Amino acid sequence: MANPTWSQEIDNLFTTTWAYRQTEAIQQAFLSNPFMYWLKEKGQAKEVRGHTRLEIPLDYGSNETVRWITKGSTVPYQEHDLVTMCYDDWKYVAVSITRFGTDDHKNRGTARIINYVEKKIATAERGLWENFEQTVNSDGTGTDEPNGIQNLMSITPSTGTVHNLNRATYDWWRPQYSAASGNSSLYLLGDMRTAMNDCVKYDRVGMKDLIMYSDQNSYEAYEDEVMEQKLIVNKTLGDAGFDHITYKTRPLIWSHAAQTNTMRFINTNYLHLFYDPDLWFNMTEWKAIPNQVNDKVAQIACTMQMMLTRPIACKTIGVTPG
Repeated sequence: MANPTWSQEIDNLFTTTWAYRQTEAIQQAFLSNPFMYWLKEKGQAKEVRGHTRLEIPLDYGSNETVRWITKGSTVPYQEHDLVTMCYDDWKYVAVSITRFGTDDHKNRGTARIINYVEKKIATAERGLWENFEQTVNSDGTGTDEPNGIQNLMSITPSTGTVHNLNRATYDWWRPQYSAASGNSSLYLLGDMRTAMNDCVKYDRVGMKDLIMYSDQNSYEAYEDEVMEQKLIVNKTLGDAGFDHITYKTRPLIWSHAAQTNTMRFINTNYLHLFYDPDLWFNMTEWKAIPNQVNDKVAQIACTMQMMLTRPIACKTIGVTPG
């Protein structure tokens, strides 16, 4: 059998290096994003293998046959529509690692080739992590993007179709929204109190799963209001190194990619991040680039989707810093 060529040796080095780093890359995908990390710690980052699409049954109605009875009373038994199905499609993302034959040639030698491989892989990893930060905060309208917080918890709650259900048709499928009552120095704490109560009345037990999520401006506006008080942090987020504070024991975290001047109260019991472990930070084979001399490309690919199954238990408020 012929010895492998220099190019083939580099192919193998990339493959084995990525196999070694893949587990860490998966962990870092969650550790680099406080919101994804919180979902994972709450058991809401869920592995789903295969399937044409993601389907979730929704329990949205109430049983209207409950009656107080006495001797001879009757209890109605009519069937009511209590369950429907929401569904959504998988979304796929990939980042390319491109190699030029001239670079392969120049990086001969053990130390240089290892640095070359590590740099190429690290740059691709970082690109995916940064994209996840943007995507989970998006409105889902980007080309082939999954749902993001801005469309799952829209500030126009009665418009749009999410998970194949039209919000204009079903009022129970609408997230809650309130504009800021005024400048944060006067009204923010009151708006936050009302928002939390508005969420809790739809799921009081779910209070333990409530998290507040905002942009930097809104986070700092709240921080200004409580800076003289003792700031309590959530141990789960604190141990992971994420900057956050609490309101009524619930954590408030922020992202530079979050929608400007908003604060979202999210019951993460109903927010699911689905991913397929069989296509989660997987690296493809190296492919020759047509019409190029010894140039090659491979991709690191992932598949995921976010779904919110009880939006009415979540609320967004506007924030006017000042």
